[in-house]
Amino acid sequence: MIAENYTNLYDGLPLSLRSEVTNLWALAEFKADFDMALKSIGKGEWAGKIDKFKDYKYYGRLQQIVIADILGIDDYELEGMGFYDIPRLRGYAYYLMCKSLNEEDK
Repeated sequence: MIAENYTNLYDGLPLSLRSEVTNLWALAEFKADFDMALKSIGKGEWAGKIDKFKDYKYYGRLQQIVIADILGIDDYELEGMGFYDIPRLRGYAYYLMCKSLNEEDK
């Protein structure tokens, strides 16, 4: 949900049809965690700045898959850019992001 709503996150984060987070402190914490996790899965220094997809060419493939979600780039467009097995890569990227946030030895 954060990737889908990244560009307008501070307007609120819908969690379900009946639930939305609007507390600015909570939203800032969600965004900070998301940004740290995205930075942790590749070589790119993600700072939360939204640019054109081509500007992230030196980022890791897993980071690029998540950034594509943020930018709203669909799988067909990603295939045209040389990505393959996109659902598996996306799942693995988000898995690593969750794992990064939930590490016990932080």
